[in-house]
Amino acid sequence: MDRKAFKLPFRRQALTKYPCPTCSKGLLKVKKDSFHFKETRSSERAHPHEAWDPDWIEYVYGCLFECTNSECKDVISSSGVGFVSEYGSYDEEGNPDIDWDDYFVPRYFNPHLKLFSLPKETPESVSEEIEKSFALFFCDPSSSANHTRIALENLLTHLKIKRYITSGGRRSYLALHKRIELLPRKYEHVKDILFAIKWLGNAGSHSQREVSPDDVLDAYELMEELLAEVLTNKRKKVKFLAKKINKKKGPK
Repeated sequence: MDRKAFKLPFRRQALTKYPCPTCSKGLLKVKKDSFHFKETRSSERAHPHEAWDPDWIEYVYGCLFECTNSECKDVISSSGVGFVSEYGSYDEEGNPDIDWDDYFVPRYFNPHLKLFSLPKETPESVSEEIEKSFALFFCDPSSSANHTRIALENLLTHLKIKRYITSGGRRSYLALHKRIELLPRKYEHVKDILFAIKWLGNAGSHSQREVSPDDVLDAYELMEELLAEVLTNKRKKVKFLAKKINKKKGPK
């Protein structure tokens, strides 16, 4: 997962680093003649202020992105906000100069981007929540983090960890923390990952602390590793491969 790709603003003329959600091979580029943007009303009203500077400008935009993969060429719609920022350049004589340009920050994509790849073994109950998280990542990080927490709950259910206990004829649901503690010994090496995702998900659900995109990206990195470890037996396959090579003392 390229974290920078999902954090940096883009310029209309440049190729973005957003991976195509359809083919995952191409990158997204603004489709010709599809980009529309306008300065907001409040931004326009600020121009007469004596201290006004171009970096006060605020935009809203809407556009179509197109996949650069010639075998895909799918189209994705997007909307968001923009601003003006200075950047270093050189004049015709090669002297350092300061210039201004427009930058844009997405809030929505349709279809949404896929911020990391899910193993094909991922249960539908888990993948559905992660897809919801992806859809909300750019516009509502707190809700996005909350859906990773739900995905974690659903993964534990898939692993047959009980969700509730019955006592005196009454059913009580188990807290996520307790469910993680109930994992069998073979998952001991990933418990720290589960607890970390839980804390980040809790911040999106209950905490007064604002959840940042970086917090959600942390959760994604942890979830990507967790799913690979729990669902694909990656470590077991690598150990088996090493054992075969060591037995032959060379190429298998």
